[in-house]
Amino acid sequence: MILLSRYKLAAFLACQRRFQLRYEQGVPWPVAPQPPTQAEALAQGEQFHRLLERYFLGLTVDAAALPSPLRQWWQTWQTHTPPLPPGRRLPEFRLTVPVGQHLLLGRFDLLILTDETVMIYDWKTERRPRAAATLHQDWQTRLYLAIVAEGIMGIQPSSQPITPEQIQLCYWFVEEPQASVTFRYSQAEHDQNWAELNAIVARLDSQLSDPNPWPLTDDLNECGRCAYQLLCARPQPLLNLDNWYEETESDLDLSLEPTL
Repeated sequence: MILLSRYKLAAFLACQRRFQLRYEQGVPWPVAPQPPTQAEALAQGEQFHRLLERYFLGLTVDAAALPSPLRQWWQTWQTHTPPLPPGRRLPEFRLTVPVGQHLLLGRFDLLILTDETVMIYDWKTERRPRAAATLHQDWQTRLYLAIVAEGIMGIQPSSQPITPEQIQLCYWFVEEPQASVTFRYSQAEHDQNWAELNAIVARLDSQLSDPNPWPLTDDLNECGRCAYQLLCARPQPLLNLDNWYEETESDLDLSLEPTL
């Protein structure tokens, strides 16, 4: 059984060989040295998430003691807080649901549960918010909505089942809160997402029995930002350090997940 996060799904879809090396064989990911500004930005994003976790747990937030930009972000939060319905609040919540012989994992910055609705919130500290159309197709959106639709009754028993139409996901951007976007789910979307997730897991299962090197990506842009490329016998080195940093950034919490 494998615990599949959105990062692992993204790795498998980007390059099956990358997934094999990292998760099936446990080859350490060679981390490139990050520019100081990027390392600082990643640390600040993590601190902001911990700050809001304290807030939703009812703990004291000493705004005067916060360094920049956390102080500015906290002020933005206070003046541009997204609509938060009354209900049961679960900050930094983890939920797993079965798919095939494996488990899908979602880590949610905040869930708010009522008898009739579920709101998922995700805090974004990136400087340039992505377009709504891009976010809608992102596997984070699709996976988080699917996991909640499949697993909500396990954490919020109700006399009436929660349908996908009662689930929403809000991305809130601290740098541009006016650009925040909320997606409503639907049964049709869920049927499509769940079918695709089962198809991906079936492909993964077929590869797990293969001891040979798994297929390489045909996308050289993916190859160019992969730290494993020298292990894959590509004809020429394609390493792009700038994109390599992005890969490291998107995998921040992989150390919290078990390997295969």
